[in-house]
Amino acid sequence: MKKKKWLWIGVGIVGAILIALAATMLILPDKKTGEAAPVQRTTQVVKGNILVSVSGSGSVISTDSQSVRTKDEGKVNEVMVKAGDIVKKGQTLLTFEADDLSDSLETKETSLESQKMDLIDLQAQYKRQVYDGASEEDLNNTRKSITKQELNIKSTENEIASIKEDMIPPDSLTSPMDGTITSVNITAGEKANNGSELFVIQDYQNLSVQIQVDELDIPQVKTGMKSSVQLDALPDQTIDGEVSEIANEGTASGGVSLFDVTIKLKQSDGIRVGMSAEASIVLSDKTDILTLPVEAVQKRGESYFVILPTTDASAAGSRNGGRIVPEGDLQQPIGTSGEPPARPSQISEDNRQPSSDSGQDRQRTKTTGRTNMQEVEIGVHNETSIEIVSGLKEGDEVVIPTVMGSSSSNSTRQQEQMDQAGGFGGFGGFGGFGGGGVNPNGAMPGGGMSGGGFSGGGTPGGGASRTGGGR
Repeated sequence: MKKKKWLWIGVGIVGAILIALAATMLILPDKKTGEAAPVQRTTQVVKGNILVSVSGSGSVISTDSQSVRTKDEGKVNEVMVKAGDIVKKGQTLLTFEADDLSDSLETKETSLESQKMDLIDLQAQYKRQVYDGASEEDLNNTRKSITKQELNIKSTENEIASIKEDMIPPDSLTSPMDGTITSVNITAGEKANNGSELFVIQDYQNLSVQIQVDELDIPQVKTGMKSSVQLDALPDQTIDGEVSEIANEGTASGGVSLFDVTIKLKQSDGIRVGMSAEASIVLSDKTDILTLPVEAVQKRGESYFVILPTTDASAAGSRNGGRIVPEGDLQQPIGTSGEPPARPSQISEDNRQPSSDSGQDRQRTKTTGRTNMQEVEIGVHNETSIEIVSGLKEGDEVVIPTVMGSSSSNSTRQQEQMDQAGGFGGFGGFGGFGGGGVNPNGAMPGGGMSGGGFSGGGTPGGGASRTGGGR
């Protein structure tokens, strides 16, 4: 009777342990089911707009500036403007004094009167000689004297005209453009020398912004391209502009060459030279085109592909599930230049199967296990969207690849999940029920509940382990 009692007690204990283990197995997922199956995201081809631009920072400058120089020499009579004055094209900036040659003019005019009187006397002498019947030699001498005097009179008249011309002051100096006087280098009474800089005029009404553009983007920037400019001093305003000049030489900065690009502003109200500016140059602006997120397109060689959703029921995530693309198989990020990436992305080895043409449009579909890859032709793109020229139509669904980390990171993540679950170390305690039933002393068999049952990360030190060896 006592033996039966111990037998039923042993059976009850074992049964309770088995029930507890079964309940634990049902409640806590194992290693394989603990991790949720990865589900791929899908997206649809939609019509939209893609704006491709390149940006740079710089400052406001005045690009239209002129130095005003005189072509004449003379004494300045009056300076008509001062620094800071706003002038119009053709406005008088200064006047010159006339040279005082009145004494020379008076002398020449007196000499002219004397020469004219002498000519009259010679002419009267010649008439008398003719009347008196003078010799031919005397008549010739008198005629020569008359001709010489006429030449003298003509010469004196030319000298007088020259003196009078010299007494006229040089033309006033005028502004060659609209702008603001920023420098005045002459005062009244000074003598202006030929070619000397007298004024500097800046156009502050038609300003520009000069920014620096990276050497990788500069080949795509062209004069005439539209631009939008924002100023730190006027944060609520966006000013339209247009590329007016591109530098032919760059400057090195941090191992990269930067090129100056000048953007002419459409309006300059409230803007001053030197203000900090950020400008965005529009390289391409396409509207109402087929687009996809840029990460949905992969590159292999010179071709571009998208992953079509699988219909294989065994694939993870049903229709939206499927092949997880390893991290190394995805394409390199596409930049903002509007052109395909410089280095092709690699497709995983299990996808390296020859493709076949499906028609004259040469669009190809690659089927690899549970994954279908459709070749597409792309157009422009920016950081977020890419144009689909052919290969897909509006509404078509494609998979956005899920990047899977390295095996080591997966192992770490799995270990963390095991630690959180508490672990199921051995279950090694059920090595017993051996030795055959119940011993004569009424104790459990020697190996009955030995081992490290419930050991592992859940309960330190072996968890709720039991050791055998009877009572």
